[in-house]
Amino acid sequence: MHPIVIIGSGLAGYNVARELRKLDKDVPLVIISADSGSFYSKPMLSSAFGSNKTAQSIAMNTAEQMAAQLNATVRADMRVTALDTAARTITIRTETIIYSKLVMALGADQIRLPIQGDGADTVMTVNDLDDYAKFRSALKQKSTVAIIGAGLIGTEFANDLSAGG
Repeated sequence: MHPIVIIGSGLAGYNVARELRKLDKDVPLVIISADSGSFYSKPMLSSAFGSNKTAQSIAMNTAEQMAAQLNATVRADMRVTALDTAARTITIRTETIIYSKLVMALGADQIRLPIQGDGADTVMTVNDLDDYAKFRSALKQKSTVAIIGAGLIGTEFANDLSAGG
């Protein structure tokens, strides 16, 4: 029997996996994650700095723990490089996986603005635990941060950075 494949290990991906397990405890299940596959509350990314939380402390469960809870295989740090819906296959690196059903729980990424100049390479986005860890590391020795975007998340980051000194 070919597995059900879920692409994405965010809240949507893991919740779909939980719901699938309520329906069938034994069907093979593979979850593909572009990041570490840890389970965490994404809103914590914009409010963790002020309370001195590391990326590891935000995670509620590791990929291994999620795999055990869900009786699934979690493939962390993998990106799908090809999708063939006619053949019902996905490719990650050099491996092809045949699936019975496919769920795409990809979430959203920030829009990368076409920024130029000598500081363009230092512009960061924070969209997952790995991004947050890099962000925290980059803030060491910094006294000024510019936030692009004054929406809810931008203002949460501003408040969090202010609270964190």
